[in-house]
Amino acid sequence: MRSTCRYCEGTRMYIKHKCVECQGKGSTVQRKKVTVPVPAGIEDGQTVRMPLGNKELFVTFRVEKSDYFRRDGPDVHTEAEISISQALLGGTIRIQGLYEDHTLQITPGTSSHTRIRLTGKGMKKVNGYGHGDHYVTFKISAPKHLSKKQRALLQAYAELETETPGQIMGITRKTDGAAAASDEIPLAGSEDKARAEKEEKTSLLSRIKNAIFG
Repeated sequence: MRSTCRYCEGTRMYIKHKCVECQGKGSTVQRKKVTVPVPAGIEDGQTVRMPLGNKELFVTFRVEKSDYFRRDGPDVHTEAEISISQALLGGTIRIQGLYEDHTLQITPGTSSHTRIRLTGKGMKKVNGYGHGDHYVTFKISAPKHLSKKQRALLQAYAELETETPGQIMGITRKTDGAAAASDEIPLAGSEDKARAEKEEKTSLLSRIKNAIFG
């Protein structure tokens, strides 16, 4: 009948005078601070294996969320607000990037939620070469309050629009689709029509001049 040795407990090694600290195990459990290198481009919840003496340490990273950048793998997304004038006429805007600031060109007639891509300006790829992309979405910011000059200019512009869906407050559409001021009375006859168009242009120019020069 075989049985396990009660001295060595099957380890084939017996320590008569055991160490007080390790109790003959050869190692003790201690707390130690170590420096863990953070790989560039690490993602939230990703685990990295790190050798520590004759052992291995597994570290799971938790990446703090940004109020400005939104991450999608190696790609990042941001939003940039532009004015109505910039959207219509074009221009430039300065935005914050991951590694540096960027000056973006705004093409005339830019619609809201137009997205552009900055190639290679995203996060570094952990398990690959190169970087992701930085996507910027333009959002048109409409002013909540208008001065008298701004309102007069916008009303003058609204009278020139021909493809407006629905109605514009303060602008009345004629039967032919042209815009007219809400207090104007349409006239009949070819001469009256020509006179009305002339008065309309004169009124429009007058409002523009008044808006600019006061």
